[in-house]
Amino acid sequence: MEQIFIHTSGVIEKNSKKIKTSVLKLLGNRIELDENFTLSSFFMMVRRYPDLKNISDILEPLLEIVLKNDGSGGKTKEIQSLLFYKTIEIKAFPGNPDLTFYNSLKGRINSTTKDLKFFHVETLLDHTLTLGKLNHVVFGDKEDIFQYDTFYTLFELVEGIAWELSFNFNPLQCSIRR
Repeated sequence: MEQIFIHTSGVIEKNSKKIKTSVLKLLGNRIELDENFTLSSFFMMVRRYPDLKNISDILEPLLEIVLKNDGSGGKTKEIQSLLFYKTIEIKAFPGNPDLTFYNSLKGRINSTTKDLKFFHVETLLDHTLTLGKLNHVVFGDKEDIFQYDTFYTLFELVEGIAWELSFNFNPLQCSIRR
């Protein structure tokens, strides 16, 4: 599988050459992120390569929220960084056997993760985003989770982040003030 590198500026590079055309043919490529890659870097990539907005209807409205933020970014003190990871769950009894794969974006605090659904997108932009291991949950037992090295494709990253942030849709100016 071919690999691409995504810079903090949102530029995608393949074989040490910057991609200047459509990135749709790269959606199945394995990705590597710059060590300082942030959620803001993700949105710079989506802006630089507008074909990516075709993956999810939510990307355009999220991008508008980010752009209204004047590029100043944001960083909540409630989390340290962002973690994007895969989960595979095996379920069997009772009922029909089931195998489910999904991606998640969570906040990281030391070695624990935190749901982001109550955070505004603007407060997450300057957090470093890293790719995590695959979590293997057997028969719904959330206590015994096995972790494995894995890889991520460009499609998984874009679609997964769009899906997760679709639950954080309210702009900061819509928050209830005390």
